[in-house]
Amino acid sequence: MIAKTTIGSSFLGAINYGAGHSLDGKEIEGKLELLLLHNVVSQDPLGIALEMQQEAAGSRCKRPVWHSSLSWKPEENPTQEQMIEAANRYCTKMGADPKDHQIAVYQHRDKPHNHIHIYINRVPTDGSKALETSHNYARNVRICKEITQELGFAKVEKLEEGKLRNVAENQKEAQKFVNLAIKGALKQKCKTPEDLEWRLKEKRIDCKFTLEEGKIKYSSYSYQGVPIKGQDVGFTAKQLQKRLEGNHDIQLHKSRQIGF
Repeated sequence: MIAKTTIGSSFLGAINYGAGHSLDGKEIEGKLELLLLHNVVSQDPLGIALEMQQEAAGSRCKRPVWHSSLSWKPEENPTQEQMIEAANRYCTKMGADPKDHQIAVYQHRDKPHNHIHIYINRVPTDGSKALETSHNYARNVRICKEITQELGFAKVEKLEEGKLRNVAENQKEAQKFVNLAIKGALKQKCKTPEDLEWRLKEKRIDCKFTLEEGKIKYSSYSYQGVPIKGQDVGFTAKQLQKRLEGNHDIQLHKSRQIGF
């Protein structure tokens, strides 16, 4: 788990981003969820922002908005309860006790890895000194390491190639179908991400591959409208890339043997 922190002055802009809306109210993120609120009555972005702004108004703090994103590794799959616990521990360890600070936490699903956005009002509800911002980078590194050890996020189960993970009941049929389709494509010796995507599309499977320098870094699929993560179909992006490169090497070796 890693954290990145920014400090700002506009609660409305910050909370709207967390809630997946632009300042004019248009949805921009889509798949997200409000996970946690402390010392805030409102549930909507505007209400949350106004409550935080009002609390900070009586302080001399010019930049009361604390925004941290917590991100897990792509292969990690924390539950919402674990994300909430991580958020609470993060705030406490940073000096923003949830009993004394206004806090809002959103989960975003716009990237391959799990991540949440934490918004803290640096001005505490008891009127004491604003949350300190010095040495944020070093504190983020230390605190994330502590939380990772405490909650066991570092102990990620090794994903055995081809092995199916537990998924929701409505994903099981899609999971098995995609798993078999990938196995079949690899047996047909496809050698590139484009080749694999083409073969899966023949099976009416929608693929989303994120490539870096031509290699698969993240993968996800959808079959009959059911989305499913790459790691949940038995093949991580790293495993897929290794198999594609292996098929390429085998084909190259055979071509050399017959003089091509």
